[in-house]
Amino acid sequence: MKEFNIRCGTPNDAEGIFEVMAKAFHVEENSSRWHSWKSLATNQATQFRVLEIDGRIISVALISPQRLRVGKNCEIIKGDVGEVSTLPEFQGTGYGSALMRDVVEWMRKNNYDMSRLGGYAGFYSRFGYVPFPRRFVEFSLESVKAGASNISIEEMYRPPEGLPGIVRSYDADRDSIRRDELYQIFNGERSGAIVSDFKPKSVEAKRQKVKVALIPSLSDPFRLVYEVDGIVEGYLFATDYGRDVTPFEAHITIGDIAFNPEYPDALEGLLKQILHFACEHGIGRVTARLPFDNAVLSILTQAKITFKLEELQGAYATNMIQIINIESLFRKICPELTARLRASALDYKEVFYVEIGFENQRVGLCVSDMGVNISSVDNANIQLLTDQATLMKLIFGIISYEEAVIANREKLDAFGSAVLSAWFPRQPCASGPWG
Repeated sequence: MKEFNIRCGTPNDAEGIFEVMAKAFHVEENSSRWHSWKSLATNQATQFRVLEIDGRIISVALISPQRLRVGKNCEIIKGDVGEVSTLPEFQGTGYGSALMRDVVEWMRKNNYDMSRLGGYAGFYSRFGYVPFPRRFVEFSLESVKAGASNISIEEMYRPPEGLPGIVRSYDADRDSIRRDELYQIFNGERSGAIVSDFKPKSVEAKRQKVKVALIPSLSDPFRLVYEVDGIVEGYLFATDYGRDVTPFEAHITIGDIAFNPEYPDALEGLLKQILHFACEHGIGRVTARLPFDNAVLSILTQAKITFKLEELQGAYATNMIQIINIESLFRKICPELTARLRASALDYKEVFYVEIGFENQRVGLCVSDMGVNISSVDNANIQLLTDQATLMKLIFGIISYEEAVIANREKLDAFGSAVLSAWFPRQPCASGPWG
């Protein structure tokens, strides 16, 4: 290998970054991906790590930071790694691996707590990533046989009717603020959801505006809102890929959907509209990144919308995560652990210590009447030893402590199990940001 340098990209690197991505993946000039990657390199050059030899960029990786919610009031930092590319003539020579090692170390030094990427497990597992599930809801548009009757897809997927609101196309000028507000309302206490700095404005203030006529407009069938008395109470953003791309990316894929829980009809109206569109155009499959939340799924059942819950666990090309810094991660969620323990029925008067870890990472926690705080791992009264995928599932509430594979479960007494059970319950979490 030649001597190389790795650094953060600058705006002047946009052309070099784009060249690496386009050549590495043999992207056809003027194709949709060609244009989207050119825009990405131009607008986000500073978020790339670039490896250069003699001033020429030969390998790149994009790190997109996201803040994810844990519980009611805590958040962690996730680095979404993508567009990992190396010029064809340098592939297989170790430069891509050198860049990935740098990416992980750079995130560790910059206080990232976890990372996510999608790709070839055989390659990315070398740098600490492990497979992690993807969750999605699938809608298969096909007729149903019920006894002696056949129910056609046209009958099953009629356009929404008889609801208090109307479905229309999204208008960025009118709806963008309310869209952000609805995301926060829908995901306010949902672990795994993206946190933004958006500060909701009063809905009542919006009601003072001149109301638009309730005339549905569907000029864009893939970006929809549900409106009641002039107020948007739900939205749906979908992508038409033109075909089924992956198991979780169907011909039509709903990537972002949220609604005001006080208006469950918003979810019914939005989904029936997009499913009716799919039915009209002979599209047999739609997927959505909806949370596996009984309060949400029961709305679909009551609306007579047929669906399947899918949790996809890949082995080769797959979604992967990595805990970058376990101590930083737990330092940020200590307030949530404190709140959960205080809300439990556990009675404890003496200080006790907990060690949590996987493989080569450990963190110590001190529990006292002052709450849960970081400490050393020495003399722990309680140990939770597992793998990092299981640990992240526990943190997001995807599984509970009782369901988890714990290496040392037989060594835990009743009190230790009760503490861990209080800290790690199964709870509704967002789908998408972590998979």
